[in-house]
Amino acid sequence: MIEIYNLQKYYHKKLVLSIDYLHFEKGKVYLLVGFNGSGKSTLLKSILKIIDYKGKIEVNTSKIGFLPERFPEVSYISALSFLKGLIIDENEENIYKYAKLFNINLNLSISNMSKGNLQKVMIVQAIMNNASLMIFDEPLNGLDPKMQDVFINIIKELKNENRCIIITTHYLKYYENVLDEIIYLENGKIYENNKDI
Repeated sequence: MIEIYNLQKYYHKKLVLSIDYLHFEKGKVYLLVGFNGSGKSTLLKSILKIIDYKGKIEVNTSKIGFLPERFPEVSYISALSFLKGLIIDENEENIYKYAKLFNINLNLSISNMSKGNLQKVMIVQAIMNNASLMIFDEPLNGLDPKMQDVFINIIKELKNENRCIIITTHYLKYYENVLDEIIYLENGKIYENNKDI
């Protein structure tokens, strides 16, 4: 699904990410783990072509679902209107399917939502279009334990549907029963890769 060669990212002439080779496959769940500033979000942004970088990244799909760590600024519209505006290929029924699982009031204004409810809406927008590649930056932030379990169960289903799933997290234990590989980052470099669990 993804192959990365000789990736380097500089900020103000400082090397913040340096990866010789890395690949991600379909039907697997990958965790990106490391302290704040280790390069996790920079790697995701590179894969998504949000930022410039040196090297080569081949992504073998144009359909990607993405949950950013920070919430985008949104206007005073309902959750339903927000999600409908992001629908691709007539996947509108997925809005109602996942909203029910996450107990989201679709009539509530996005701008008036709590952090937890907004996180649930953003998770739904990342998964509702049945993308082959799904990337989640700290998806459990703001979720209560029940909703965390809902998310993990959805990840299991998506994995069984042969999606490639990449998740940054500080909470390894929550993913023990679903993950395939852990990629540890420190100071922008992989220091232990492809650790099977």
